[in-house]
Amino acid sequence: MSKDALSKWIKFGGYIVTALFAGLLIPGFFTGETDLMSELYEKVGSIAEIGAIAAFALWLARILFLQLKKRKVGFLKWVQLAFKLLREHHTLIGWAAFSGALAHGSYFFLQTNEEWESIYSGLATLIGFAFLVTFGLILDKWAKGKKYLAYKKIHQAFAIVFGIALGAHLLFG
Repeated sequence: MSKDALSKWIKFGGYIVTALFAGLLIPGFFTGETDLMSELYEKVGSIAEIGAIAAFALWLARILFLQLKKRKVGFLKWVQLAFKLLREHHTLIGWAAFSGALAHGSYFFLQTNEEWESIYSGLATLIGFAFLVTFGLILDKWAKGKKYLAYKKIHQAFAIVFGIALGAHLLFG
């Protein structure tokens, strides 16, 4: 399969996942807390977590690749292809993860009777994620030149804050 065909399939899948997660916002507002719904929204949160970790891992992989490139270490062709495809679709991965996190968070915030520590840590994580997505959108659409570097640093700082909040939510929530 060519890189272009694979890229189209990734985009198609990403749009479908994002639409499904966004669509899950609706039943989250109208259904009560049931075991089935709690399990579904727990799975959505796990998928969103994986997407967020994948997007963050791209940043770390980029740093690693740059360091290895300086030392003239060769890469496997498929590793380069996978990294380039994921980097190309970083924004889509972020939107899919955010829509999943929003569906997960809204359901558990509105419907659950869980401990408040879990709710507060999740709310803090969702707010951090919202700032991360906002500055990512600004970076993607409007930042040029020196502004780009400034917004990129802010986006990276929010990624670190979000990562810490997500870790706290997973550990204590």
